[in-house]
This record gives sequence, structure tokens and C-alpha cells, in this order.
Amino acid sequence: MQAMEIINAKLQTLFIDKFTAKPGEAWCLVGANRSGIDDFFTLLTGENQGTTAQLIDPPQNMGIVSFGRQQALFEEELKKDDTDFLDRMDPGTLAGSFLENPQKHAGLINAFGMEGSMTKGYRQLSSGQARKLLLLAQITKGVSCLAVQAPYEGLDPHSCAELDKAMALLHQHGIGLFITVHNYCDIPDWCTHVGLIANGLLEFMGPRADIMAALEVKTLQGHPDFTASLAEVILDKTLAGTPHGTGRSEAGKPEPPRVTTELVQLKNGSAGYGGNLIFSGLNLRIRTGEHTLVTGPNGSGKSTLLQLITGDHPACYQNDLRIFGIQRGTGESIWELKSHMGIVSPDLHRNYHVPGNTLQCILSGLFDSIGLYQTYTRQEELAAEKWLARTGLSREARTPFRQLGYADQRLALIARALIKVPRLLILDEPTQGLDALNRTAVLNFLEQVAKEGLSTLLYVSHRQDEHRDFFKCRIRL
Repeated sequence: MQAMEIINAKLQTLFIDKFTAKPGEAWCLVGANRSGIDDFFTLLTGENQGTTAQLIDPPQNMGIVSFGRQQALFEEELKKDDTDFLDRMDPGTLAGSFLENPQKHAGLINAFGMEGSMTKGYRQLSSGQARKLLLLAQITKGVSCLAVQAPYEGLDPHSCAELDKAMALLHQHGIGLFITVHNYCDIPDWCTHVGLIANGLLEFMGPRADIMAALEVKTLQGHPDFTASLAEVILDKTLAGTPHGTGRSEAGKPEPPRVTTELVQLKNGSAGYGGNLIFSGLNLRIRTGEHTLVTGPNGSGKSTLLQLITGDHPACYQNDLRIFGIQRGTGESIWELKSHMGIVSPDLHRNYHVPGNTLQCILSGLFDSIGLYQTYTRQEELAAEKWLARTGLSREARTPFRQLGYADQRLALIARALIKVPRLLILDEPTQGLDALNRTAVLNFLEQVAKEGLSTLLYVSHRQDEHRDFFKCRIRL
């Protein structure tokens, strides 16, 4: 990679006086959510058009992996979905088609644990597998420079280790590397240089050994406040936590939840996609207050298990599965069941590509819809505004959801799930893309929710630092 220099870059949330990367360097830029780190990534990759910057010798043949590109690819695959015209599920573009000469890179594919996924359609991959595929796609193209936004998000520990090995090897072969991370603990050993972006400025940059000590004492700022009292949350539940839609009786009054302490019971469960079995023989029982943590490598079936429970996987009708004491497949209304669930997942995040602002996104949680299509009361709007304040998004109330940064989108979806304080709160890697203090704030609040018995949590995570004591039941797939 040739030398590259950015001078006098001015964006709405970021100013860079000077940034220089020389041949042989591997850079890691660290910054909190809303620090300007995401704008720096778009500046570096040439994806930000709203800037006045002098970019000297921009990288040639740069490979780019970002949340935005991952979402765009998913939406493009949705447009190609011909399932409605076939007598089977259309898998879409096969994973192997994204790689150049996959046979030549079989060792790297195996190291990423993706050898069994090459014949799967892109939409059939888990979020972690999709992220690994995009990384492999760029590496196998023979790029001269690689820029990756938050590369470790959504990857299990083994995949993170294999990614580090691959990055170190690329650096040894002269490939220029630029990555962004939100947490100091994610700064890899292979990087030669580190920069800190805070408050819209590039505050520190230089050789890794010289910068790390300064980073350890620097406090990240600009995080949401999840410290609102639970008394206020309970009030919100009274005002706006009533199930809507099919959960209302003909007289317009809410139907009371079915009285049972059993929330989920799955006997000898199995599920898969396209004839490929992901898990089988799984027994699971969750009662009220039994907060459950699910772990396991990418592709082991964690998200599939949650989709089985939420009714978003067709195998939910083929299994011996009871939700809130109701046997699935007995004519029950899935919307009535979902009215007592709050859901945050990569799948929901990918599918939330509808018009609407941040306030409307949070309100849609009351109606269990992707987008807001029903009228709401002033009391419900006040409840949503309180959640905007708790997540630090009050200024973004009227901002279109799709224009938010990835981390702020994730915070809005968390608020969307929590607004009705559901009986069962299903969280599939909810803190993906959040920095350390945001992550801690969310987990601390969930700990309060668990302690007060407001919801029962079913939580999927790859991160060891999220294994809190309030998870009394643990499942590894």
C-alpha cells in the first residue's frame, strides 16, 4: 500500500486536521458510539460525499466491509427472492458465489469455519456467518488494502481468533489494514498503529505501544442514560404496555395474559434450513424468572432456536413446542403470542428497512409491527419519549430510522422491545455494535429488569463479559 494522507477533513460530526498512514502500517481506530468513528470510516473509504477534505494518494483497490454494505446486500437478496413462485424456498445467491476461486482458499475458509456454508444461500446464513463471508470475499479478491468496520462484532471467540490470524498474515504480505472498534479490549495485537477518535476529533494517533497507555486512562463519553427508576418503567407498563392488535377483544378491551409460569417448553426439538439440520434433540424449558443465556459458535443454531420460539421459523409447527402454555399448531394466533414478547435480533434489524423515524420505531413495539401503521395515544407517545431519553436518542426522535448510525439503530430496537415490558424478552446479541459503556448500561438495566421480575430474559451472546450472574440457566449449542 502506498502512503495515504487526509488533511483538513470537515464533516458534520468530525474534524480531522491530519491523518497519515504509511506503507507497512496496520491501523486500528477506536472510538465510542457517536464519537465520529463511523464518519471517519466513511471518509477513509470514500463513501462520505458530504465533506471538504484533501485526500492525498487514496488507497487503490480497497476492500470494504461495513454494516451498511452488509445491510445493502441483504436487501438486494430480498429483491431476488423467488420463493413465492417456486414449490420450495429460494436460497438466493449461494455463499460460495461471493468468493473468487474458493478452492484456492479452502484453508482460509476452513479456518473461518465456513466450509459447510458455501452451498447455503446468503439469506440462510446467521449474521456472524454473513459477516465472515464478506470478510472472506474481500480477502480472496486480492485487495491491496482492506478497511473493516467493527470486524469482531457478531463473531464467536474462535472466529475472532481466526480473523486475527488472517489479518496478521495479510499484514505480513503487505496488505494495508484499517479497522475501527468501539472498545479498547478489541484493539488487536497485530496492529502497528492506533488512533483515538473522541468528541469529533482525532485526539491521539501513533505507534501502538506509545498510544495504549494514553488510551487506558481516556474515558469514552456520549452514552445513553439507562438509570431511570424501575418505578417509572412500571408506570410505562400501565400506560403503554398493553398488547395491541389481535391481542384486543372484540369489545376493544385487552385480553388478560394466560395465567402460567411456563413460558417456553420444547421437547426433542430440531430445526434447519434447506434440508440441512442445524440442531436436534434439544430440550428446553423456561419458567417465569428463569433468565436464560444461550451461547455457541456461529452457525450452531442460536438464532434459529429463537426464531422457533418467536414463530419466525416454519419448524415451529413441526415441533413439540409450547409457548405461554399454548401448544403451537393448535390454531393459536401468533400475534397474540407475540404481544407478550419483546424481540431484538440481527434478523429484525436487517428486516427493519421501512420508512419511519426513531420515535415511530419505538412505538411500533407496542403493535409488534415492522413500521408504524396504527394510531397511538398521547400516553403511549410519552412512554416512547421516555425511552428515547433513556437511550440518549431524544435528539433523533424525528430522524429517519435508516439514517441513524448502526449502534443507534440497535439502541432504538432495544427500546422498541422494552417499551411494553413483555413477559418474555428475547435478545439475540442485542449489544452488537455498542461500545463498552453503552453495553454496560444496557446490561445493568436488564439486570434491574431481572431483579424486579418485570420480564423473563432469553439472551444470546458471544461475549464472555456479558455472562452476568442473573442468568440462572445456561445453554450451549
